[in-house]
Amino acid sequence: MARIVFDLDGTLVDSVPSLAAAANALLAELGRDPLPPAQVMGFVGNGISKLVERVLAATGGVPGVGHEACLARYREIYFADPVTGTEAYAGVRDALAALAADGHGLAVCTQKSNAPAEAILTALDLRPPVDGFTGGDSLDVLKPDPAMLWHAADQLPEGPVVYVGDSETDAATAAAAGVPFLLHARGYCHVPLDSLPAVAIFEHFDELPGLVRQVLGAEPERA
Repeated sequence: MARIVFDLDGTLVDSVPSLAAAANALLAELGRDPLPPAQVMGFVGNGISKLVERVLAATGGVPGVGHEACLARYREIYFADPVTGTEAYAGVRDALAALAADGHGLAVCTQKSNAPAEAILTALDLRPPVDGFTGGDSLDVLKPDPAMLWHAADQLPEGPVVYVGDSETDAATAAAAGVPFLLHARGYCHVPLDSLPAVAIFEHFDELPGLVRQVLGAEPERA
């Protein structure tokens, strides 16, 4: 059996509404106009500090209080309620249940800070079947450093690893780790999907169990 590791935002869950709400609450405190969620979506994928940096850059630059103060305030706002507005993509729960029933170990590897990520997994009934977890506070590196992926995978029983994500960062992480990558097409990718080295691209999670079987049939086992 395999170790299936998932990204979170844009892969298992659509979290942009909650991230945008927190960003706009921060901007309101700074006396700035709100940003549309679609624009905030373009800022997601490289951790919370980069998200705040991009939000500030898009609305006039870093204010006098400085980036760190804005980051701390954003964390306060978002951490208070990371769940409202965040939803699992259609078919996620059924796909995870099917993969678990097939005997695979499941883990999440996300740039999101640990506390809100774990709150989302629990609130949306994704943990279990997700067992392993690596978040943005777990190590001193972020994706695409493959250490994050291996940290998540190593919490599961031995077996080949398959990584499931939605972005160019996830593709680079899988490539750095030398594991097959499955790409969720409805996530937060900022480049053409066909430019990424994915084994397969899928639109709906009901496709995923079959794709995993195909990958495992074609790939040699990795410890």
